[in-house]
Amino acid sequence: MENHYSDTLRQGIQLLYFQSDPSKFPDGVRLLEQAVANEEPHAFYFLARCYGWGDGNVKDDEKKAKKLSKRGIELGSDLCVLGADRMDILKGDIANAMTGTLEDAFHGVLAMAEAGEPMAQYAVGLFYFWGDMLLHFQKPSKEDFIKCEKQNAAEALKWFRRSAEKGCIPAFRNAFNSVRNGVNGVEKNLDEALRWAETMDGKVDMRDYYHSLVLEYQGLKRHSDAIRWCEKGTRQGITVCMVDLGLVYLYGDRGAKEDDAKALDLFKMAAEAGDEYGAYNVGRCFYNGWGCEKNYSQAFSWFNQAFKGGHQTSKSYLAQCYFWGRGVEINYEMAVNMMNGLIKERLDYPKELMGYCCLYGKGTGVDTIRGKRLLEEAAQADKNMAWKFLGDMYDGAVGVPENIPMAVSCYQKAAGKGISVAADALKRYKKTIFGKWKRK
Repeated sequence: MENHYSDTLRQGIQLLYFQSDPSKFPDGVRLLEQAVANEEPHAFYFLARCYGWGDGNVKDDEKKAKKLSKRGIELGSDLCVLGADRMDILKGDIANAMTGTLEDAFHGVLAMAEAGEPMAQYAVGLFYFWGDMLLHFQKPSKEDFIKCEKQNAAEALKWFRRSAEKGCIPAFRNAFNSVRNGVNGVEKNLDEALRWAETMDGKVDMRDYYHSLVLEYQGLKRHSDAIRWCEKGTRQGITVCMVDLGLVYLYGDRGAKEDDAKALDLFKMAAEAGDEYGAYNVGRCFYNGWGCEKNYSQAFSWFNQAFKGGHQTSKSYLAQCYFWGRGVEINYEMAVNMMNGLIKERLDYPKELMGYCCLYGKGTGVDTIRGKRLLEEAAQADKNMAWKFLGDMYDGAVGVPENIPMAVSCYQKAAGKGISVAADALKRYKKTIFGKWKRK
């Protein structure tokens, strides 16, 4: 890289493509802008990528990408030519700025790649990967198309891997995903993708891929490998790995002995670092008494933090907190709002609570038909409190005729599933000598 770029441009490239801390991206972009101001030809390619593809978390701006590409081509950057072709803007005045052909530019970049420049290796890989080589130069017959496509996929993979060996993160991503998912003619082979990824540890900053590795290893039931990557990520402060590891200890079925207290510590660590899923799981621990004493006030606070951080599923627990007055005053309107939010997102919600609210007009208009339907659906889905609410409905003739036998039957089902208030409700009834239920 040193032979092809100034120190300024090289440092900018390192911050954007060779490390995964987004807080450092603005400095990388600033360095690219500095190199562009110095009229360094290849700098225009990298800054055009930022505006064309959002590299460095830069907002897309096609007009700027075009302007930068044109100027870079005028200054003789072969990378700019390939980049403009890849962005589908190598036409009109941009194409007219070329002094050679597209093939000349490709061979110029290929020479950089063969000399070991990783970003040129990545660019050559992209030229093969996206079919530019196939469509611009090779143009095979229909009979040879598939064979040629597979050969190009193998060539792309070769260049991506060479680039990744030198630490290029997007090259690692393309190489890993090509084999992991079987992309563009590359044979799908998850075991091989994982084997290769393991060899890249220490060569490329893989922090953004730790979670993917964990999930893949868990899917293969290679739990010790999954835990190893969870622990590695946790040591490096990656919050999703903290949560992954916490879930392993919470459920105790993924290669580690159940340890709720350890799970809670990991969830807290993630939550305190700003991870909303971590906050959600801390809330679950306090709500259910996992690794700690039940504390609804703490649970509500953590669920609220998760909700404000964008975690949608926390609305389900917040709905329960507002409905039952757990950690907060009873507020049926807020409970309904939370459940409506889940419905809008097509996520699971506590139907038994919405059914109750519809049945009695709590926080929403009275809708006994919908209320009854939701309670029945919840009961069939083993939401045990739904049986208690159905018993109340038949006992109180709420939207249905009074039906004491049905009320008793519903209460019995709820009581049999551990709902103590249903057992208390049953004490209001007795059987006649003819075997019929009636109120005492």
